[in-house]
Amino acid sequence: MRGERDKTFDEAGGASPSAAAKIDRMGTEGTFKLLLEFSIPAVVGVLVQMLYNVIDAVYVGHAVGADGLAATTVANPTMTALVAVAMLVGVGGNALAAIKLGERRKDMAERVVGTSLVLLLGAAALLWIASPFALEPILRYSGADEAVLPLALDFMAVIIAGCPLQFIAFGMNNFIRTAGRPNRALGSMLVGTASNVVLGYLFIIVLDGGMRGAGLATVCSWGVSAAFVMQFFLKKDSPLPLVRPLRSFQPRTALRVCALGVAPAVTELGWAVSSMIINNLLVSYGSADALGSDGALAIMRVLSAVGLFTFMPSMGIAMGAQPIIGYNYGARNFRRMKRVLAQAIALGVAITAPLWATVVLAPDLYAHLFGLPDRYLGETAWALVLYLMFIPILPVQTIGSNYFDATGQAVKATVLTLTRQILFLIPLLLVCPIVLPHLLPITPLESVWFAPSLSDITSTLIVSVFLAFEWRRLKRLERGKPGEARRSPSK
Repeated sequence: MRGERDKTFDEAGGASPSAAAKIDRMGTEGTFKLLLEFSIPAVVGVLVQMLYNVIDAVYVGHAVGADGLAATTVANPTMTALVAVAMLVGVGGNALAAIKLGERRKDMAERVVGTSLVLLLGAAALLWIASPFALEPILRYSGADEAVLPLALDFMAVIIAGCPLQFIAFGMNNFIRTAGRPNRALGSMLVGTASNVVLGYLFIIVLDGGMRGAGLATVCSWGVSAAFVMQFFLKKDSPLPLVRPLRSFQPRTALRVCALGVAPAVTELGWAVSSMIINNLLVSYGSADALGSDGALAIMRVLSAVGLFTFMPSMGIAMGAQPIIGYNYGARNFRRMKRVLAQAIALGVAITAPLWATVVLAPDLYAHLFGLPDRYLGETAWALVLYLMFIPILPVQTIGSNYFDATGQAVKATVLTLTRQILFLIPLLLVCPIVLPHLLPITPLESVWFAPSLSDITSTLIVSVFLAFEWRRLKRLERGKPGEARRSPSK
């Protein structure tokens, strides 16, 4: 049994020496060079993912009009839930596979890949079964009225039908990065986005396909990405081949994958829940403000877009660092993984701080960029400062939380992820408009915009405490103290 676990990459999977070297270099090459190589494509990939929804909205706005845009808006929570499923399995399986590769257990890593594919396809089958009963109530709860509901149903019916392709395109794509091919992982997303641009114009504008055309363009673009992804796993010399998924499936491995993927999945769902709450609060407090509820919602769209722009580098760096940290954790190379963690946080702060400076020093620039009416520009500039006040320290929270996922510490990763989007933000959203106007010279509406900043700093402090204790634990592991290995989360 011991010999089976310690198979080399060539013995375990038949991968070529060069393919095995692509994986092994995560334990040998310069850490900062690797971090840049893995993170830059991940950052671009996050941007590409954001473009999927934007492209459809642009075409629908021109071809279908305001009701079409409203339909895509009320469909967003459901779309976010689909992304959460892909991340639950894709990111969780990716973290576990990286650890197993570092432990020199390539056969187990291959089993994780097969198990993850079965999980994704099983989730798609469940969605097919549930959607005829659940889709309409969910869309109504998301804000669809009688005029918008038929359009939203047309769009989402096609999306649900094609969700297996989305799960493969987004979920299985993560393993390509773990196999040492970050640029290939990015390429699979780029070809999908390019296809969405072309097919969206064809189906929505040229063929006047309406909402069904928008859904079909998106699904076909997922199909292109999925084919690109699966070709990587099925080719003869794949460094991480897909071998008989049904035979590879193990319930215990599936539970481990899902446990490690809870944190990123919760992040996606947290965005959806907190956004719904924020929108309702903006309508309530905005109606009592000179801006009005429509003005408050318009400004919020700018805040969300700029917030994602400044947050995106940290997310991409966290994704790029994950397989490197996981591999070295599995290989018991604790000094090297500590170096990657420190470099990732430093790189995140170095990129985020200048972006934040542009927001603080020139908020009017962003306010004008989105074409808001002049009467909103002053308040938008001030809202940007409030909303993004502590964004330079956010890489500590984002990368730190992801570190615990990369090292198999699923419970800690989930708790730390929940702090920002759920445990701190939602109570702060409810309390700040009541309390802060009595303590600071801001209105209740401005207090809603300030609440996410307070959540950023409090959640970052909590993650920093966890990281401090983890750093001490890693030092003990470096010294080989008895008992530490038995408590290792990767076991």
